[in-house]
Amino acid sequence: MELKDLKNKNIHIVGISGAEGSAIADFLVSQGAKHITGHDFCENKDFKRSFNLYHDWMTSREKKKVFSRLKKLPIKFRFKDYYLIDVHKADLIFVPQSWFRYKINEKLRRLEGKIPFSSIAKLYFQLCPCPIIGITGTSGKSTTTRLIYEVLEKGHTKGKVYFSGNDRQNVQVLNQVSNMKLEDVLVLEISNRQLKIDLGRSPYISVITNISPNHLDDHKGDYKNYINTKKKILKYQTGKDFAVLNNDNSITRKFSKECKSQAFLFSRKKKLEEGAYVKEGRLFLRKNNREYIICFRKDLKIPGPHNIENALAASLTCFLFGINTKIIRETLPQFSGLKHRLEFVRELQGVKYYEDSSACNPDGPRVAVQTFHQPKILIAGGSRKRPIPGEFDAMAKSILKHNVKALLLIGEMSSTIERAVRKKIKELNSKGLLIKPYSDLKKAVLDAHKIACPSEVIILSPGCESFGMFQDYRDRGRQFKKIVRNLT
Repeated sequence: MELKDLKNKNIHIVGISGAEGSAIADFLVSQGAKHITGHDFCENKDFKRSFNLYHDWMTSREKKKVFSRLKKLPIKFRFKDYYLIDVHKADLIFVPQSWFRYKINEKLRRLEGKIPFSSIAKLYFQLCPCPIIGITGTSGKSTTTRLIYEVLEKGHTKGKVYFSGNDRQNVQVLNQVSNMKLEDVLVLEISNRQLKIDLGRSPYISVITNISPNHLDDHKGDYKNYINTKKKILKYQTGKDFAVLNNDNSITRKFSKECKSQAFLFSRKKKLEEGAYVKEGRLFLRKNNREYIICFRKDLKIPGPHNIENALAASLTCFLFGINTKIIRETLPQFSGLKHRLEFVRELQGVKYYEDSSACNPDGPRVAVQTFHQPKILIAGGSRKRPIPGEFDAMAKSILKHNVKALLLIGEMSSTIERAVRKKIKELNSKGLLIKPYSDLKKAVLDAHKIACPSEVIILSPGCESFGMFQDYRDRGRQFKKIVRNLT
């Protein structure tokens, strides 16, 4: 598709207040598109509040300026009672990632397959002239994406490095596509929801960090469908492209034998003939029978075994892109991590507090408790739209094996998690631990503060979604940090 193809089409954009919808509208107008309708199910009077909510990365001044420009665009706006009016007349419909999750979009579901659907991710793949490095996976993709970007920023001197993601805290760079050149590179974090719409092109380097059961409510509870959706990132790759895959994950390891591209693996657990791995406490890269030392494990500022995997994936990706190992070696130990991902909050009376609110599936706390050797108090729980039998078993086992002295539970999944842990205590003939439910997060944090001893760690790593108690995982993380910072 070329931009000229869009100029006279009847285009409808769903979620015009969102980070993706507003960026698409601004971009298409700048490229001469004349017939655009923007939809949002908020009321007109709430348009600004909704816009502010979905543009986390902007300052208040930037939000005011960009929102003012959005309202003045020569497009039709359809709010609340007029939401999706005339959408059936569209030549092309741009939808946000989560459009299919809302009952109010039943009209859209009936149009799927009859009218072409597109997205901001698809626009990137259709219009970017430069190579794209795309990163997906159940967990670790945000950290891996940021690591790759920071290495490339220092090491890719032939062109410019662009970065965007599927999170509303990431700046969209769609308005810069027309400035991109062949020698540039776009680093793009891609969610399973974005992969549900066929992108028509695969990244030059596709990275899959891992795959485990999560977001199954997006796939009607079908784990196989979720796996196949993630696999779509490899669909259009050829022998000139690269796939970076996790050897320690049985699903992604299987992908390496099926993909058409050049597959390279990374492993935290074993030495590989080619790829990235850990040996004798150090991270290595190996290709064409040459081995390169990257850094010592202890040199990484980001804690936990999962972050070793993220560092391996990022190192391997940048190496395959042609970045000098010296740049990789210098950059990795400087990276201090992202918000809401085992983020250090404060130390009080010898007790360290960590916020890991982005851990929205049971794999998060399973890994989080392995990160620290000292005794831990874990705050977990929340909601699961489509609970899976046994999904907390591995988390429960990890809790019992990694020195957790108290498990404080919040949200509707509290009893489910408690049953999984008590069942595992019997199976393993393990000593018990304090397990206690709470009606809200503040009470749990205050109790954790009371029972913690110096040199211990308190971690919020929910293993569940935040809905019902918080706006989203960011809101949950912000509230935790506020409570912790107010402790005396």
